Amino acid sequence: MDPYAFNTQAYPKSRCNEDDTRLERVFPLIGTGRTILDIGCLDGTVGQLFLQRGNVVHGIDAAAPAVKTAVERGIQARVGNLEERLDFPDAMFDAVFAGEVLEHIFDIDSLLSEIHRVLKPGGHLVATTPNLAAFGRRLLLLLNRNPHIEISFTGEAAGHIRYFIRSTLFDILGKHGFRVTDYTSDVVNFDRAGRVRSICMARLFPTLGKSLIVRAERV
Repeated sequence: MDPYAFNTQAYPKSRCNEDDTRLERVFPLIGTGRTILDIGCLDGTVGQLFLQRGNVVHGIDAAAPAVKTAVERGIQARVGNLEERLDFPDAMFDAVFAGEVLEHIFDIDSLLSEIHRVLKPGGHLVATTPNLAAFGRRLLLLLNRNPHIEISFTGEAAGHIRYFIRSTLFDILGKHGFRVTDYTSDVVNFDRAGRVRSICMARLFPTLGKSLIVRAERV
């Protein structure tokens, strides 16, 4: 699979906006006055929100048209393949943001090693990824239905090739020199469309939430 062609087709523009519940959980974890690398930055929609909060934002994405838009929004973005070495110096960034990225990567070990390399000592990786053990997915399994796991790259597939639960995400981060300092979620959905949902339950029981949201320190 050509990641450049797939990313351009699947993600012609960002699906996020400032009202995104997941992003509202991310902003405090990223902080302000920092130098950030947004991997899988798409068209800079999220990076622009980081800029507005007083950060310097670099970005990398596989889709050239999206990167062009990101640059126009003030992101220091470039085209690149996250399956390869990141084209940034060692210890350059205070924080790396991986928003809905890890589930798309074949060689997750190499990417986490690269993120560790480009972070300053004590810097943070802030990552969000779908939660395989989300409440809605558990219900679908009980009903003998597919819990939104993709089995091919055709149709409406988003290109997810791996799925995490809290323990597996924590384990792989620890393997690559990260210590999780914050863990939360965005929302617990009670129907497929997310019309019936609870933000409060996601705060109280993050292992049931739609997304796994972590901040992990480089150690």
